[in-house]
Amino acid sequence: MRTAVKSTNKAFRTLLLKKRDEILAATRREPEALSANVQSPDAVEFAVRTVEQDVTVVTANLRSGMLKEIERALKRCAGGTYGVCEACSEEISSNRLKAIPWARYCLTCEELRSRN
Repeated sequence: MRTAVKSTNKAFRTLLLKKRDEILAATRREPEALSANVQSPDAVEFAVRTVEQDVTVVTANLRSGMLKEIERALKRCAGGTYGVCEACSEEISSNRLKAIPWARYCLTCEELRSRN
């Protein structure tokens, strides 16, 4: 592997690790929000608490999915396939990887997947 590619992959690996740490830190705070009592004699307060818990659950699910994608990307880094589209085997642009370091597909293939 060329030196430039190795250093680029190292930079993206660092980004992935940083994002993983951020998500894990945020995840540690979720049990408090999920265990909070939503019961209230006030209907409006009850509704607000319920919505807050619903948002927390959705956020937790999104974080969980993102963590899985980050772990997969880290495995691709270790395996030497990071930055290669899983659909067409072309290189994923560095701009796309900067925006979404865990991207599995090039922009063209991702657009095709989203249409289907």
